[in-house]
Amino acid sequence: MQKGEDEPGRDQVVVLRHSFWKRRFNSDPDIVGKTMTINGRTFTIIGVMPEKFNFPAQFGHGQLWTPLTVYEKAKRDYNVGAHLAFGLLKPGVSIEEANAELDSILRRTMPRREQDMNAGPSVQMVGMTEDYVRDTRKYLAPLIGTVAFMLLIVCANMANMLFGRALERRKEIAVRLALGASRRRLVGQMLTESMLLALAGGFIGLLFSIWAVYLFKGAVPEELAQFIPGFDRLGVNRIALLFNLLITMLTGVLFGLAPAWQSSKPNLNESLKDGLKGSSSAGLRSRMRGALVIVEVALSLVLLIGAGLMVRSFAAMLRDDFGFKPENVLSFELMFRGDRSNVHSFYDRLIERLETLPGVTAVGASNSLPMGGNENAIIKVAGRTPSGKVERLIDFRAVTPGYFKAIGMSLRRGRDFTAADNEHAQKVVIVNEALVRQFFPNQDVIGQRFGLGEQVIVGIVGDAKDDNLDKAAAPGFYAPFAQETRSGMGVVLRSTVEPEALIAAVRNVVTELYQAQPILGFKTMEQKIHERTAPKRIMTVMMGMFAGIALLLAGMGLYAVMAYAVSQRTREIGVRLALGAQSNNILRLILGSGLKLTLAGMALGMAGALALTRVMESLLYGISAMDAPAFILASLTLAPAALLACWLPARRATRVDPMIALRAE
Repeated sequence: MQKGEDEPGRDQVVVLRHSFWKRRFNSDPDIVGKTMTINGRTFTIIGVMPEKFNFPAQFGHGQLWTPLTVYEKAKRDYNVGAHLAFGLLKPGVSIEEANAELDSILRRTMPRREQDMNAGPSVQMVGMTEDYVRDTRKYLAPLIGTVAFMLLIVCANMANMLFGRALERRKEIAVRLALGASRRRLVGQMLTESMLLALAGGFIGLLFSIWAVYLFKGAVPEELAQFIPGFDRLGVNRIALLFNLLITMLTGVLFGLAPAWQSSKPNLNESLKDGLKGSSSAGLRSRMRGALVIVEVALSLVLLIGAGLMVRSFAAMLRDDFGFKPENVLSFELMFRGDRSNVHSFYDRLIERLETLPGVTAVGASNSLPMGGNENAIIKVAGRTPSGKVERLIDFRAVTPGYFKAIGMSLRRGRDFTAADNEHAQKVVIVNEALVRQFFPNQDVIGQRFGLGEQVIVGIVGDAKDDNLDKAAAPGFYAPFAQETRSGMGVVLRSTVEPEALIAAVRNVVTELYQAQPILGFKTMEQKIHERTAPKRIMTVMMGMFAGIALLLAGMGLYAVMAYAVSQRTREIGVRLALGAQSNNILRLILGSGLKLTLAGMALGMAGALALTRVMESLLYGISAMDAPAFILASLTLAPAALLACWLPARRATRVDPMIALRAE
């Protein structure tokens, strides 16, 4: 778009989204210069955006862009609403400096009256990256920590495997050393083997990751994906490949070095003899393997506790009182395109017609619906703010009579709006309880004057979490639609039937009233909540999946250690059985050694979780980071898995044939 195309009369141009151009115009290469009709007006197509352009992600469903036209009246009115702007800072200019300069410019351009009242427009500049990821950034640290813990568990399993392999080869290594092989060469050979194993595992893991990303992107619906910054670009790129290669190589070197170094310095006399099962070096390695299993169990328990906290937090958030009732509520949005003088009558007739539909019990409209953002208003409460100045960023909604009933909000005191609260009557407002607590503590607010327009408070409604379910309701107030008319409104219908069954009838009503009126986004209120909670839901599912994988890996590690211990104690078990030991005694013996490792790991994991889950405090709602049920549930999940991993080798030990065992060496 060029300069001047945002002026009234010259704003009839449009830029298309790439997907919209492909779908609607069949990728017409000569589309530029052609015209299309939007809301009854003719626009000239001047461009098509690149295929991957999807910014801002929060508005990723936009299919076309037209100039923002500001009329003369709006230029003189400092309370017409809020806008988003994007700009590039000069080199060396900080966000704070830019904010100060913008505020100074606004102050100089304000009329004297607004300056005296400390009213007028305000501006807040934030870094784009900070703003872009503000809702998802808090999940990054726990997610990275979860992946790191899983990597450590895999590395511990790998080290255990290499230790076991080195124990099996100790006689071979002793022979090679006796024949003159150098320790350096032996260490190099074993490191090479561990590197090959690590690279093979890394390659297989890379294939699985590509497959997992593909499945993940397909499993997340498009309406939820728009709430995840950069979701459309999610994939395994060159940076991910290099990181995978680096981690794989480090894993192979770091966790292959200790077994290689330990194996390269055996006691030649012991290693070349028969019956080496109880050698001191083997005992040391067994203790090291046991220590690795303890670490695996501890890390798995921390992940299970973290996943349990997320699940319980999410459940607590959904169980909590939203302040409104989303069940059986259909919502949609309108931006009235007719004569601006008919806005009020259009919505009045629309609500009147919708109330007559079968199954509809209440209808209301608001300029901002729950789970869809909110409008802010500038207010002044005499003596309630420092120096009597204006308090900014107070939630504001213009609503029709009956809106509170339709959305399911409760009126605590006073009265609801009525048809008598029109543009000719005394201006009135209804405030929420959060505003009363902040500005009118321990006072009877009914009848008091409030705001820049000196509106009279006629009622108090309960707090509604209508922006984020995991945050407390902000102070806010409601004004009658007739006194604060808006062209764009969201409409809600409460019904006794399935809300989706009303969509066709609602379309017919809107079309009959104004044929060229578009309808935006039919959604039930429960769908809007589902979309709004998408980041937390996805994070909860991912942590649960990672915790499950960690539990499996820890169980495999414990099983491997116990199975190897049984194989090393085959002769001992045969002797015990030959001397009259019962199978139950052997079972308790093997289970006891495995459960000791498990209990030590769980104790270590509990201590680690008490310290590490504190970083999740900001992600939790309704529970603390030391939530006892989450800790207990995680322990009860890990214990049976560990018991099974110990029981399988122990059961095999009870079936050892004493004669075969005594001939083993």
